[in-house]
Amino acid sequence: MFYSPTHCRLVFYNMKSMEPLLIFSLWTLIHCLDFVKAAAAATLSIHPDRSVLFFYETVTLSCAVPGSFSSWTVKRNTSTKSSVSCETWGQLNGSSCTIKGVYPSDSGVYWCESDSGECSNTINIRVATGVILQGPAVPLTEGDSVTLNCSYKEKYAKQSTSNFSAAFYRNGTFIGNKSEGRMSFIHVSKENEGFYKCEHPTKGRSPEIWLEVRARAPSTTAPPPPPPPLMSLPRLAYTIFLFILFTGILLLCISMRQRFTRGPAASPAAETEAKMRESDRL
Repeated sequence: MFYSPTHCRLVFYNMKSMEPLLIFSLWTLIHCLDFVKAAAAATLSIHPDRSVLFFYETVTLSCAVPGSFSSWTVKRNTSTKSSVSCETWGQLNGSSCTIKGVYPSDSGVYWCESDSGECSNTINIRVATGVILQGPAVPLTEGDSVTLNCSYKEKYAKQSTSNFSAAFYRNGTFIGNKSEGRMSFIHVSKENEGFYKCEHPTKGRSPEIWLEVRARAPSTTAPPPPPPPLMSLPRLAYTIFLFILFTGILLLCISMRQRFTRGPAASPAAETEAKMRESDRL
């Protein structure tokens, strides 16, 4: 089962025939669509980060809601039941839910939901035996790196193996053989988005997985302010000339004000004549 934004639908894969069957997609979308924007901070994560799991693997799904005091729980839709909370099919631990030993009946779409009906992103899980292609269950961002791992495991075996030469396909087209069963992508782009599967030399092909690549959000950092413009030589000379002119005028005004305040100075001859007149009176 997968949810593809490109196709806007949920598709369930029958493990035997591998023919896509459209099931309960409309219900899930209608149920959560009204709350997706409001619950942008709510994020569902999965460990291990894979969309396809082997029989009896343990998986943990966690709801992360920073700064929220609401009660969130993990819910799921499967081929038999819809909108079932973790308490029914897993072990609840706070806002996380663990399934110890998954079965094909655990294949379905999972999400976080609050008491008020807000929904997080969805994660599609498929449980299979034989050959599977292990890839991320959540969308990648442009520039990320990812490794797709082609693995094989018998139903009751304890360990899986990737020690074989695997053929890889994208959107049904052969894209290469890898001797160690792994195909890596460095700095993915939208061109790497698509449906991937792998093939074991003797055990057959894996179910397809959907590899989604989202555009990187533009940087919100403000650009640094431009440097102040440099003053040209003519403008600098003009500025200096005005400074000298205004300074000279200011000094001249100060000098004239001081002279006006003291009054005209008496000449030496006038002072001598004034002294002689004072002597004659005596």
